[in-house]
Parts: sequence; structure tokens; C-alpha cells
Amino acid sequence: MSSQAVGRAGEEFACAYVESLGYAVLGRNLRLGRNEIDILAMDGDVLVVIEVKTRLSEGFGLPEEQISSSKVRSLYQLASRISAIHGGATVRVDVVAIRASGLGPYGLTEPNLSHIRNAIS
Repeated sequence: MSSQAVGRAGEEFACAYVESLGYAVLGRNLRLGRNEIDILAMDGDVLVVIEVKTRLSEGFGLPEEQISSSKVRSLYQLASRISAIHGGATVRVDVVAIRASGLGPYGLTEPNLSHIRNAIS
């Protein structure tokens, strides 16, 4: 099972989760230069850049602990660019961290999700 397959399954799960909260998903895996937004959504009138981290074990730490300082800078820059593109709209960066016991034919098995709103400011 590849890390890309795990990541895709995590993004599918995260998309379904944020939609269940009433967010409108505008796009996934959007590229701005060398950087990528996992999920771009609207939460009311706020644009939300969502970073998704998925792990099948805690051998390398919790998923949310795997966000490097360079990724934090990248997400902050992406949020600033998205705000400028959308006329100064309010932008928030959230992290959705998912731990699961495995990956089955229908997605993640036994997923446990943590949603950190306004994770990077």
C-alpha cells in the first residue's frame, strides 16, 4: 500500500468530513506555483485552506506533528496568495489529521480524525 494511496484516502475522508460540517469544497490538490492546497473550501464567508495529514501508525508521531516548519511557511504564503486572488477575502488555515488502522477496498479502516481550526495564523 503506497503512501499516495493512503494520502488520497485521507483526503477523501477529510472532504466528506468538512462537507458534513457544511463547508463547500471548491477544489482539491490545487497548485499555486510549487505549492499545493489539499482542500480549498468555504466556511460561510471564510475561505479555508485545509492541509490533510494521514497516518496508519504512530511510529513516526501523530499526523499533525508531521507538518514541518517549511510546510507552515508554505501554507501561510498560500493563504496570503489566496486572499489576494479573492480580493482580500478572509482566509483561514485548518489541519485535518487522520489516524487509521489500515486501508481497505472502501477507504480507511477505523479512522480517527482531529480537526484543528485556524492552525496557522
